[in-house]
Formats: sequence, C-alpha cells, structure tokens
Amino acid sequence: MQKRRDRVTPVLFAITVLLALTVAGIIHVAHGGEVVAPFAAAGPVSSTTKRVNTPYVCWDGNGSGSLTRCPDPRGEDGMKWVFPGYADAARAGDCAHADAGPRDLFVECSMSWRGGQVHLHYAYWSEWRTGERKYAATGSTPRIEQRPDGAMSLSWRPRRLPTPHGEASWITAEMVEGHGWSVAAYAGDGEAARQVLEEFGEIRDLREWRGLPR
Repeated sequence: MQKRRDRVTPVLFAITVLLALTVAGIIHVAHGGEVVAPFAAAGPVSSTTKRVNTPYVCWDGNGSGSLTRCPDPRGEDGMKWVFPGYADAARAGDCAHADAGPRDLFVECSMSWRGGQVHLHYAYWSEWRTGERKYAATGSTPRIEQRPDGAMSLSWRPRRLPTPHGEASWITAEMVEGHGWSVAAYAGDGEAARQVLEEFGEIRDLREWRGLPR
C-alpha cells in the first residue's frame, strides 16, 4: 500500500503543475497577452529605439550615442559634408579630382556663372598651415573674423594673379583657423570671385562637422 502511494504522489504533482500552467496561460491570453515561443525571433528595432540608443547621425551616415564618437570628416564624402555648397557647384558645372600636390584631397569645379567662366578649388590639407601659406603667398592679407561656432575664419581678399585658369585670374579663398579644409574661387574679376565663394564656398558650422541630432 505504501509503495502504491509513493507511485501516485509524483503523478498527482505533475498533473497539478500542468493544470496550474494551463490556467495561467488562459488568464494571460484573456487579458490580451500573447503566448511567446521559447526561441521566438526578435522583431526589428523600432525607430524609437534607434533614436534613444543612437540620437545622433554622424556625417558618414552612421548612428552614434554621442557626436564625440563620430570621426572627423575625411575624404570626398567628408568634403561634401563640410562644404554644403559643393552639391550646387557639382550640379552647375563639372567637378573632378585634380593633381593634389601638397594637398591630401583636391577637387576642382568649373562652370559658366553669370556670363563668365569661374572655378572652385575644394581641398584638404593634413597640415592646415600649408594651406594658409599657399593663400598668404598671393600677397593678400586675410580678414580674420570669429564665426558663430567660435572658430576663427580666414578669408583672403580677391587678388589678381597669374593662374592656370586664363582670364579667371582673380582669386579669393577661405579656411577655418586650425582646420585643414579650404575653398578658393577664381573668376574674371574680384567681385565675381567674391560672390562665387559666397555662393558655393560655405564652410559648415564646426559644431555640425561630426554630425547632427536625429
């Protein structure tokens, strides 16, 4: 008799546990829940989750939890980011890589603009003072102004010099002190060069160089 009770007790316990789990499952579903398989595949990450985990988008398109984790702009894609006006210059004319010389990157754009031929030089110098010396060699004294982002802008006034662009012999240029990106404009007169630089040579706010909030 004792042996029979020993065999029955585990069976009754198992039945009791099974009934309890079944009832709990029924109650869960009745309240709007779902029965989840033990190895159910995770769903796609929602846009809300992305905004929380990576609230910034780096200049290269990657998400980040902080702008300090985004790399500095580099290469041609970095150039397009630093100079928002480059896209308009590329649409208006022909842009191509040119002999970089002492530069790490050099892209030249040529276009017909307001009845004259103009040229834009977008460049990156790993040693920013090399670029500064190039434009200082024009003999023009740079106008130094503080930008809204706190950095100092160096703008070389238009000056007429022998250039590889024929009649487009007036040159003006701009850099941000301490940074290697530069842009120069060549045109047939000083005012045209200045206007071309203003229209196509904007240098993005340094606070946005690495990226933007989502």
